[in-house]
Amino acid sequence: MRDPQFNEFEKRLHRIDQIHQAGGAFEASGSLGRSYFDSVRPKARRTIPLRGIALLLAGVLLFKGLMLAEVGQEDYTARVTSLAEGSVFEQIGAWVMHADPATQMIARMIWPLLH
Repeated sequence: MRDPQFNEFEKRLHRIDQIHQAGGAFEASGSLGRSYFDSVRPKARRTIPLRGIALLLAGVLLFKGLMLAEVGQEDYTARVTSLAEGSVFEQIGAWVMHADPATQMIARMIWPLLH
């Protein structure tokens, strides 16, 4: 015949094993337990790096403004027009490099620094 205390002991061991498998553990009072470290764990990163894309676009605008301020409006327009008459890749480059209002504003701000 089995001891009733032994049955209670096995139930307790089974419960402890379930807690451990679920990620829990016995913690001393006043210590930082697993729940603390789980809450401070770094969050998952976004799949699309929005900050990187924004910095890339700002860099392209700054580059276009610098080129426009250095070369001048007429020469810049002539070069973009000659690009538009080329291959497919050159046409894409002409579309990217066209002088939009933001590029013109940046060129007006950079021009006094260059000349």
